[in-house]
Amino acid sequence: MEDKERTEKLRFCRLCDIFKDIPLDIDKDAERLYNLLDDKEKAGDELINERLKICSACDRNSQGTCLACGCYCIIRSLKRSARCPKKKWQ
Repeated sequence: MEDKERTEKLRFCRLCDIFKDIPLDIDKDAERLYNLLDDKEKAGDELINERLKICSACDRNSQGTCLACGCYCIIRSLKRSARCPKKKWQ
C-alpha cells in the first residue's frame, strides 16, 4: 500500500483540536474511568496487559493511539466487552 493511500485510511483522535491546549494524563484518566466501571464490566489487569501488549506491536499504534479507530489503546482495553477494531483481540 502506498504511503498516501495508507495515510488516507488512518484515523486520528477527533478531540485533539479541542483539547490540544489542555494537558492530559491518560494513565490517570484511564484509572478514573476504570474505577467508574461496574466490576462485571472491568477487563482485569491480566486481560488489559495482554491487550496492550498486542496493541504495542500493532502497526496501527501511534504512541498509544489506535490509528484504526482513533481511541487511546489503554482506554479501549479497560472494558471487558471492548473489541479491537482490527480484530487482533477481544
